Amino acid sequence: MPKGFNDLPGNTQTIILVVIALAASAAVYWYLDLPLKTQRDSIEIKVKAITAQNERNEAFRAQQTEYLNQIKQLKEQLATLTSIVPNKPYTDHFITLLHQDSLATNTHIRSFVARPKVQKDLYVELPFRLRLDGTYYQLVNFFQKLAQAQRIVTVTGLTLGQPQGGGLGSYKVPKFETVGANCTVTTYYNSPAPTPKSKTPAKRR
Repeated sequence: MPKGFNDLPGNTQTIILVVIALAASAAVYWYLDLPLKTQRDSIEIKVKAITAQNERNEAFRAQQTEYLNQIKQLKEQLATLTSIVPNKPYTDHFITLLHQDSLATNTHIRSFVARPKVQKDLYVELPFRLRLDGTYYQLVNFFQKLAQAQRIVTVTGLTLGQPQGGGLGSYKVPKFETVGANCTVTTYYNSPAPTPKSKTPAKRR
């Protein structure tokens, strides 16, 4: 009976060495290599998730920039539309506009009478009855300025005649003026019509 490893037959020694090597390899794989691979796989999964999140964030940043630009453009458009059709009457500003246009064209506004407001679905008409006089080309320039105003202005009911009379109060018409005009000048502002209140039927007693 062999007393030590060296006394074993060569084939047996080889088998024992192979078994020990396999056991050592298994131990190294199980206790060292496998945990490292598991940790590596976990890290790779996290890296992929972070990379995907970063890509989504970059896409969101691009969309955010686009959305911010769109919001800016819409605000500018809203400001422009508000100046064209404001949310309030701003009657004093409109009167100032007419006065400045009359001065710029040497046209005389003889009377300026507010007419009743006209409520529409989404806006209100703000009409004024005007009597003015000047030369033909002065009146043409006056109405052209109104047409070019930033705020929407319409002129209706225009009639032309002699410059004498037709206004409120007394005034003297210069000799060079040849035309008098009556018209209705209308501007607009936003004001949705009020929602009609629902009538609750009376309870029967």
